[in-house]
Amino acid sequence: MIQKHEFNTRWWGGPVGVVSDPGFFSLAIEQQQKLLEPYAWAEFYSSLEECPAVEDLASSGFVQIDTQIQFMLNLRKVEPTSSTDQLVCRFADQDHFSIEAGQLAMFTHERFHQIPGCTETRTNERYALWANDLIRENPATCMRLFLEDRLQGWFLSRPGQSHGLNLALAMLTDSAEISGMLLYHQACVAYAERGHRLGSASFSVTNTPVHNIYATLGARFMPPGGNWLWLAD
Repeated sequence: MIQKHEFNTRWWGGPVGVVSDPGFFSLAIEQQQKLLEPYAWAEFYSSLEECPAVEDLASSGFVQIDTQIQFMLNLRKVEPTSSTDQLVCRFADQDHFSIEAGQLAMFTHERFHQIPGCTETRTNERYALWANDLIRENPATCMRLFLEDRLQGWFLSRPGQSHGLNLALAMLTDSAEISGMLLYHQACVAYAERGHRLGSASFSVTNTPVHNIYATLGARFMPPGGNWLWLAD
C-alpha cells in the first residue's frame, strides 16, 4: 500500500514514501501512521475522478499540492517552421552528454517547492539527477538543442507503455536565448523525423506557459490527476 520511493529517497537523502494503493486511506488512522512512520514525507497520486473522499485524505494528513494536466500529442502533425531553422538537435546516441544542476534555468512551477527545506536549487538538483538517469537509459530519445553551437536546452523522453513516447522533461539552460515554444516545437519535429508518432506527458496546472505551448502544438488534453503530500511532524 505504501512503499519507499527509490528515486526521491536518493535525491532527498532520507526515506521518502509513495502510496501505491488507495485502499491505504481505508485503514485505521493508527495503522496508517505506523506505515508512514519511516518516511520524512510521502506522496499520493490519483486521477481526480477516482481519488478517495476528501475527508479520508484530510484525516490521513494528506493535502493536495498540485493538479496534473495529462495530454497526448501527434508528433507528426507538428510541422517544421522557419523560426527553428537555426536550431540543431543532437541526440545522446550520436553525441553523449550529461547535465549539471547549475546549467538549468530555475523551475518555477514545481510542487516540490512546498516541501519544507526544498529550495529552487535543491529542486534543480533533483531534475539534473533525473535527467542523467533518462539520458543513460534512453540515449536515442534524449537530445540537446543548439543555436549556432550555443547550448539552449534539452528535451528528454523515454518509450512509454502506451501513447508512444513519454515526453518526460524539457528544460532551458539558465542562459538560453530562445523561448520554450521554440525548444518544444523543434524537439517534436526531431522526434517525428526519427519515426515517433505519438507523445504523452503531464504538467502542473500552474504551468500556464507549458499549457499554452502544447495547446499551440495541437495536444489533446485528458482527465487531470492530483498530487497529495504528507509531511512528518
